[in-house]
Amino acid sequence: MRRLPWSLPLSLWCLACAPTQRQTPDAGATEATPRRLVARIVHTYPHDPTAFTQGLQFHQGQLYESTGEQGDLRRISLEQAAPLWKQALPDVFPEGLASDGERLYQLTWQDETLFVWSGAPPAREQQVEYSGEGWGLCYWQGQLVRSDGTSTLRFHDPKDFHVRSQVQVTLQGTPPQLLNELECAEDGVYANVWHSDTLLKIDYATGRVLAVIDASALAQAVRGRVHSYEAVLNGIALEPGTGRLFLTGKLWPDLFEVTLEPAAPQ
Repeated sequence: MRRLPWSLPLSLWCLACAPTQRQTPDAGATEATPRRLVARIVHTYPHDPTAFTQGLQFHQGQLYESTGEQGDLRRISLEQAAPLWKQALPDVFPEGLASDGERLYQLTWQDETLFVWSGAPPAREQQVEYSGEGWGLCYWQGQLVRSDGTSTLRFHDPKDFHVRSQVQVTLQGTPPQLLNELECAEDGVYANVWHSDTLLKIDYATGRVLAVIDASALAQAVRGRVHSYEAVLNGIALEPGTGRLFLTGKLWPDLFEVTLEPAAPQ
């Protein structure tokens, strides 16, 4: 089970407490202040409280989930907590999940294996080896975007998963660590920050954090009904065609539809 790396200095994973990095002479002006947003709950749906959620993804009109620990790939619905279909993956620790509209791509944490699924119900079409850890995954403009728990996002070719490019994420000059589950939108990639109630929205080209999103209302809504230290926010899905945004967490009994609104001035 992935645990919080307490051996890391606090400054490596804190979003705002680390000092701003010194700008190099050719770095230009200091990054603009990101927008501050709040996730407001619109609807609450049932979610399997035993699901160790690592990825949440709409695919061909259906909602899929990748779960870790004794994990699986599963199809879920907004009407019931129990999965509609699932395929166990007992020999690996599944992580992030992405769709290109035709196939599902599923990362593994430290097994360095990408599973490619196709068909309905999905069947394993291929598996591809890669180097490093897999945390979050999403699909954008012909590329798979991967996080690995650091501040770096890597852009992969879906055919063989080789790395085409990478970008370091920065929040007003400081690289935020522990980027986890991802969801690609047209105007930026959303990222959970592990063991926090915060999501970031990140510019694909520059890695600059465009928005910091406070999702603490969701954690408050499940408080008292979750009893594990690992029961943290994780799981982001945008519904194609409607733009509805869904969030959940590991071992959470609820899945939330939310809207993002400007935070109150501090």
